[in-house]
Amino acid sequence: MTAPFRVLCLAILLSSCQATGQSDATGTTQRPGDLIAGHVARVDDGDSGVVATDASDVHVRLMGVNAPEQDECHYEESSEQLAALILDQSVDLEVISTDQFDRTLAYVWLEDVLVNEDLVSDGFTIATTPPEEGDPHGGSLIAAEEAAFLSRAGLWSVTACGSRDPIPEIIIDAAGSRFDPSGPDDEVLADEWVALRSTETVEVAGWTIRDESSEHRCHLAPGTVVTVEDRLIVTSVDECWDPGGSPVWNNRGDMILVLDDEGTVVARHRYTR
Repeated sequence: MTAPFRVLCLAILLSSCQATGQSDATGTTQRPGDLIAGHVARVDDGDSGVVATDASDVHVRLMGVNAPEQDECHYEESSEQLAALILDQSVDLEVISTDQFDRTLAYVWLEDVLVNEDLVSDGFTIATTPPEEGDPHGGSLIAAEEAAFLSRAGLWSVTACGSRDPIPEIIIDAAGSRFDPSGPDDEVLADEWVALRSTETVEVAGWTIRDESSEHRCHLAPGTVVTVEDRLIVTSVDECWDPGGSPVWNNRGDMILVLDDEGTVVARHRYTR
């Protein structure tokens, strides 16, 4: 058994036996006991890094958050913020599981500060929809994101990606969208769509529609417009998606973001099931 595998097993065992941290009715979080101590040896970007524990170096992906990717607006700011918070600092890990890259999914505590939530609160990352079980702080992160969006903090700012004033009034028509069509998801891509409308005619060529993950991006083609009379319907089978050929919107809940050609958030809608 390798050292990284031993530490991961230990982390999961401890996290299953410890008193789990809970979110109270106001959305605040409480630090649980029996966490795994470590020292932050490296920060890779705005939501991942390496924590050195007594057993081994653990590649950590922060649970419940998603930072901008390297080619996206606010990438450097989010990466620098995470480094400023925890690089070379002693932290404690509240391990949840592993991701598809075998990184340890964890909440990171800096004394009594939940780093994941702190990043969301200041607009350096977005929150991701909590899984159905096994996520003690997901609700708090969603609440923190809502507050950050309303105050236009960080990546939500109208000037986060350059000057953009005023923002065109693009509206995500949730009632006119379909996020969970009937049938096997892979077989009904044409029946899964998001609808956009506006109070004015807006040219949206070069704009992006994305979900809360790091995976799905639709880059709108030249000549694309949203008008007062007609909604813009973008299905999951449309060629704009990169990568394409797969469902975009999670059935259990997701977030739709519309970004202009500079990356400024023009519209946002989160739904849950």
